Amino acid sequence: MRRVKTRTKRISVSAKCSSIVVFLLVYASCSHALTVSGLPSWLEGAVIRSLNAVWSEIPNTPDIDREGTLAVVASRLFAGYEVHVKAEREGPAIFFVPHKDELIHADVKILSPDLRGISLKWFDDDTAGMSEEIAGIVDELPQSALTWADEALRERLKKIIDLRLPGWNFTQQIYISPNSTLINLSFRPGDSMILAVKPEIYSRTLPVMFRSYLESILIPALSPLIGVPVKWAERHKGEIETFAQDFLEDRHTVENMKAYVNIKFSPGKVSGLQANVDSENFFFQVWVSAYAGLNERYPEAGAFFGYSPNWSFHTEFYAELLFSLEDFGVTNRIGGRFELFNNFWAGIENQWPENKYFFRFQYIPVRIRRPYALWRYSPELEAHEAALGYVLDEHISIEIYYDNTGDNKIGVRGTWHF
Repeated sequence: MRRVKTRTKRISVSAKCSSIVVFLLVYASCSHALTVSGLPSWLEGAVIRSLNAVWSEIPNTPDIDREGTLAVVASRLFAGYEVHVKAEREGPAIFFVPHKDELIHADVKILSPDLRGISLKWFDDDTAGMSEEIAGIVDELPQSALTWADEALRERLKKIIDLRLPGWNFTQQIYISPNSTLINLSFRPGDSMILAVKPEIYSRTLPVMFRSYLESILIPALSPLIGVPVKWAERHKGEIETFAQDFLEDRHTVENMKAYVNIKFSPGKVSGLQANVDSENFFFQVWVSAYAGLNERYPEAGAFFGYSPNWSFHTEFYAELLFSLEDFGVTNRIGGRFELFNNFWAGIENQWPENKYFFRFQYIPVRIRRPYALWRYSPELEAHEAALGYVLDEHISIEIYYDNTGDNKIGVRGTWHF
């Protein structure tokens, strides 16, 4: 008790009342014997709990005017209101009448956090009209009521802010002068915020060098997302995907290849952004391969260029060039293929200098860390070529390779994609 008394000597009368109200809110019973009117609905629950606690402490004896005592105590606790208490059969009815001279219009200011680019625009859009909405709530209270209703007001504002700005924490600062009320709301992200954004671009038709370039320029473009709440980013998921799609479609690499872009954003502390970028008409790849376990096969470079007409079924016409890095020999292939089902292709091609045709069947995954397969067969040459491999990352794939035309038929081939 000595500690409490020492502390209360240092605070104002309004602060004393605020402390009493907080104490009563914590320890009050949940009785519903009394009713209140004249208060905003969002404040009634807190006031009823406090009044129930006071009412239960007033002795119920004939020589004590319980309703009058409750009116006096309530008038002191709840500054800004004139309180009247009327006895009812179920319990007292309390009427709150605000002091009209204290009904002062509040000025509410939204202080924007440190945001930039698209995230700043989203914040401005999400908070549009919020100052007026909050001011309308505060204007229901007489000014001095803000000395004891600040916590209840915070809970009311939290419902508005959680709806508009999920994931953001806020601080309210209330400034009162005889003729004005100012409320400043400042914001900071909650515990779960975006720490990094990792874009990944997948494409069956664009070479790795183009995909790597697009990923590198996406990282700074998405940097305004760093530090924003994950829940808020999830709310704006569609806008983030639209922004990334528009950004990629404006790049010359995508525009010149006449590629279409499909974006999927996954919000998290390390957010992922997956973009499928594929040309409707063109296909281009460049690579270098090396062999192990095959004596007569040497490192080679390759390039593949395909064209897909806008037909009802997915078809490609292509030219492939293989360049031996040992004797500088060149192998040319021209052919056509169509997609039997998802990523599985079948076709026929002609190869020079042999000038013989091959059947070609191939499973080509779009994403990395996926298996792939190839089989080529020439009835005229009685030649079989097959591969079963795995795409390790954007650049490297490794496979078990089979070729029946050499002495050693089975080996390993590794490929670096540019």
